Amino acid sequence: MQPAGWRNATFGSMRSRGWRPFSKRTPASIDALEPATGELLLDERTLARLRRLSLVAGRARTEGLAGEHRSRRRGTSPEFADFKRYSQGDDFRRIDWNTYARLDSLFVRLSEVTTELSVHFLLDSSASMDWRGNNDRSTKYTAARCLTGALAYIALWGFDRVSIVPFAEALGRPFGPVQGRSQVVPVLRHLQRLQPMGGTALTPVIGAYAHGRTRRGLLFLVSDLLSGEPEELQAALHDLRARGWQTAVLHIVDDAEVATDAAAAWLTRDDDGTGVASLELVDRESGAILRLAPDDDLAARYTAGVTAWLEGLEAACAAEQAAYARVSTAWGVDDLTVALLHERGVVA
Repeated sequence: MQPAGWRNATFGSMRSRGWRPFSKRTPASIDALEPATGELLLDERTLARLRRLSLVAGRARTEGLAGEHRSRRRGTSPEFADFKRYSQGDDFRRIDWNTYARLDSLFVRLSEVTTELSVHFLLDSSASMDWRGNNDRSTKYTAARCLTGALAYIALWGFDRVSIVPFAEALGRPFGPVQGRSQVVPVLRHLQRLQPMGGTALTPVIGAYAHGRTRRGLLFLVSDLLSGEPEELQAALHDLRARGWQTAVLHIVDDAEVATDAAAAWLTRDDDGTGVASLELVDRESGAILRLAPDDDLAARYTAGVTAWLEGLEAACAAEQAAYARVSTAWGVDDLTVALLHERGVVA
């Protein structure tokens, strides 16, 4: 009989660096199936649909006058917003005389000011992202870059300022900030060229990025979150919220990691469909090996551990008012993904 803490320890080891059965690991095929052409990550049809969307600024501070986000400030733009009673000091040129003729009271027309938003992407580029559970699907890293590209496109189309920073054990080389629709192709080309960089140090990287930026805004964390525990993520999100950031956590998952049937298949059956006597799970980032002898309830214990972990992540995000969306690599940037992001308050 196994010790009481074994099931949690086993799941923690299995997920800590993107574990999968050794017998099914095929590094050569992974590289071969990554996009090798100079084509953009998103096609024109997808881009055309994304143009109808905008990012939800929420409580994130908007600045400048170049963007398309509605501001609480009122100015002199031609976009009418509201009326207010005239008071001493108001610009008499903005008095609405038609209203005065009807109501015999002085009212001033208020106009709407539009502002820009600083949009930051922290893109997990660790080795655990360079994995797929099915050769017919994209790796988590490709899915993450496509999603980042889609959201960056929405931001640039709305004249927001975009910064993209890959990370692994430390922050990578930043791209941006850039602004304007002319930057769409450079951003997508940059994402296309990015490569995985090694291990993961999720919460230290978040802290380092937040402390090094004076211009706060909307921060997208795009990751498989296979580093640390939900409590550590919550602490990092708490620090971001205290510093005035609005955060959205986009959790990239492969169905083989989180779907009950898919996980049970690789935990209990070999490639030829027969049962397995033992498993060797290989850490994609460190090369460490965990050997297991599957028993009748291994899949059930794994599923319970995954469920508890996912619930912990959602609870951590909810506690810190951060949007959380779990995006499967099987979806692509389609109606399902957009609907989920709309439901979670990321896009409108």
